[in-house]
Amino acid sequence: MARLQTAIIIFVSGWIAVGCGVVPRSTHRPPQATATTANDTAASDEQETTEPGSSTPPPAMAVSSLNEVRASLMQAYRDWKGTPYQLGGASQEGVDCSMLVNIIFDQYFDIDLPTNTRAQLNVGNSIRRAGVRTGDLVFFRTGRKSLHVGIAVNQGEFLHASTSNGVMISKLGNSYWRNRFFEARRVL
Repeated sequence: MARLQTAIIIFVSGWIAVGCGVVPRSTHRPPQATATTANDTAASDEQETTEPGSSTPPPAMAVSSLNEVRASLMQAYRDWKGTPYQLGGASQEGVDCSMLVNIIFDQYFDIDLPTNTRAQLNVGNSIRRAGVRTGDLVFFRTGRKSLHVGIAVNQGEFLHASTSNGVMISKLGNSYWRNRFFEARRVL
């Protein structure tokens, strides 16, 4: 018998109902500097279009913005470190990889992402493996039909909810992850 996987989210008076559990919606927001990062990124996206025939390349994300994103991700890591993996979990009692990504982008960057890995594969822009930078989503094929997602935090490292060790930072170059790399997406 085939299993049907669905995620239902209902917002009621500051509470989020996710799957079978209900967790309070956090009011944690990043410092003002980080909140402007998303706006700065949106502004730079608007500037990326150049006049036809213009030789000026589109600007890259500023180093200070990348540092702010990295600082927010490291704060998220400190806040969530060691939280056990729980399929369908959405709290610090247990969280799965896609919900961790959803929560971090919501609470630290004020960006609403889907709550499942396959839907997250459709957000942002596809990035080549060599172009992955801080804040990019990184996807891995961990089984014939299963995917895993994390967020690049430093050069060659990503934050994720590991099934064996809970929320942690792993190296992209580790043979396990390197051999299972599937795709990267840029949302910020």
